[in-house]
Amino acid sequence: MAARSSVGRSAKRLGVWAAVVVAALIAVVALESSGHGHRARPSVVPAAVGRAPAAPGAETEPAALAAGVGDATLMARLFPLNPVAARAVLAQVSSDAYRDELVAAVAVQLVPLQAQVAGLAGTPIYRESVLAAQVASYAPPRAQIAAWVMLTAGQAGVADNATATFATVTVQLVFEHDAWKLDHTSEQPGPSPAVSDAPSSVDSLVTRLDGFADWRPTS
Repeated sequence: MAARSSVGRSAKRLGVWAAVVVAALIAVVALESSGHGHRARPSVVPAAVGRAPAAPGAETEPAALAAGVGDATLMARLFPLNPVAARAVLAQVSSDAYRDELVAAVAVQLVPLQAQVAGLAGTPIYRESVLAAQVASYAPPRAQIAAWVMLTAGQAGVADNATATFATVTVQLVFEHDAWKLDHTSEQPGPSPAVSDAPSSVDSLVTRLDGFADWRPTS
């Protein structure tokens, strides 16, 4: 329980991480501890980072939807990365106007959170999934995508249950350099359904999902 409380406080302090934190996060993630060469890997491995190259017709509404859904789960892809890799991902997916703010947030928000999570017992697991999405507006070169997101997290090797939270994420996109780019995000909690099943332990969740990769759309 102590680990979960620390994680919860971290998530609350993180807030809207320069508008990249797209939901109320339970911040248990893979990270690289400083100075010791040890790297803790997530038990559920995120899918590959980045987007497919833009294809002809990439300014279409389906392409905007795919890009927005991918950006709604961006934090799950950033958490396992070292600062250099995280900045590279943000530079790739963000708009020209938004890029400097997002890249700067790596040092201000992501790195301190990773350092705090490094002190928690067990091995962190973290996954983020879009359950439903819609195109809220589409008027090239801009689009707005809304996504209902579930986040599941916990500490493997600790006698505790996996936990989940829900949020609705709004992603603002702009089409530039032949691709849809992240230009702003906002989020609000829920809607959160009651779950009738008994919660699984983190170790049970990890075992059942061994070999599963998070599904990511490509634009």
